[in-house]
Amino acid sequence: MTPEQKLQALFAAEAPPARDYAFQAQLAQRIALRRAWMTVAALVPWGVAGIAILWALIPVVGPLGEDIAALVPAAGMLGVAALSAVAARWLSRRFSAA
Repeated sequence: MTPEQKLQALFAAEAPPARDYAFQAQLAQRIALRRAWMTVAALVPWGVAGIAILWALIPVVGPLGEDIAALVPAAGMLGVAALSAVAARWLSRRFSAA
């Protein structure tokens, strides 16, 4: 083995990897997060439309349920679901940063 070949072998052993897997993983994570937020943003108009339709149906549905107390369990469940979503978001941010 010539000295040039030995030197090339030494440099080849210490050369950086052809791919930076940590960078690729972080980039893929950021792309997935951006796509998730874009999906949520795309669903916002549908949510607004649903709320508007439900608001418009209040005069029709109102006489069917004279007591609003019947909706309290549903409101409680929606509150728990919202709290769970906020907690999941907070925990995902907390543990993905580590």
